Amino acid sequence: MITCVMITQPARLRLARLAVGDFARQTITDSELLVVHTGDAAFGSALVSDLDPTLRPRVRVHEADARLNLGALRNIATAAATGDFVCQWDDDDRYHPLRLELQHEALQAQAADFCFLTDQLHWFPQQRELYWDDWSREAYPLDFIQGTLFGRRSLMPVYPEIARGEDTGLAMDLLRGRHRIARLSDRGWCYVYVYHGGNVFSADHHAAISASKCYSGARLLVRETLLRARLAEYAPRLGALRMPWTGGGLAFE
Repeated sequence: MITCVMITQPARLRLARLAVGDFARQTITDSELLVVHTGDAAFGSALVSDLDPTLRPRVRVHEADARLNLGALRNIATAAATGDFVCQWDDDDRYHPLRLELQHEALQAQAADFCFLTDQLHWFPQQRELYWDDWSREAYPLDFIQGTLFGRRSLMPVYPEIARGEDTGLAMDLLRGRHRIARLSDRGWCYVYVYHGGNVFSADHHAAISASKCYSGARLLVRETLLRARLAEYAPRLGALRMPWTGGGLAFE
């Protein structure tokens, strides 16, 4: 069984409900979503109000002290997880229905302890721009996206109790512990990293990622048919957007 762990707060209700909906549409159904939030009971109820009643038992909601930082909240969620595997499920990002299936299969196929994606879609809704970022360009062994953790709960270290960068600290502990890590490549369409203006890191930080790591026009064109099919499987869809590159771009409705 897989426990997806999500941390959220009242200011992110709209985004968090999208993440809950994406969990409900995963092809792997032997799973639960554990939500730790810093709101009240009414906020917790609002998070799951759109779910089919048959799915609500698979979503557990816990209130936590708003004074705790993100790393501490992640540790509370991990400690309360009951699955054999845990998956980081950020409240402001989007997830294709195949995300859990793909990472679980990669972990099992490589007899690994943890699995991370090496690429992602990076969405800027205000500009209606989408990029496909390749993190394998980073130096080995930290050549994966720390926020896409999927792994064995029994081997999880604790997150550093800090306000941001806690997933990087945990990834470093995994590497120091010599855990076997599966790197899942060229499946970036299954995870959409969203910049919405209220992120932990700044607009400049997000823009710099895509400026240095985005797929070229040639790489996008050979994946266009697949990408259009996969984006159409998100519900709700991302909407009208453009994937630009120097001298061109792809348009999506």
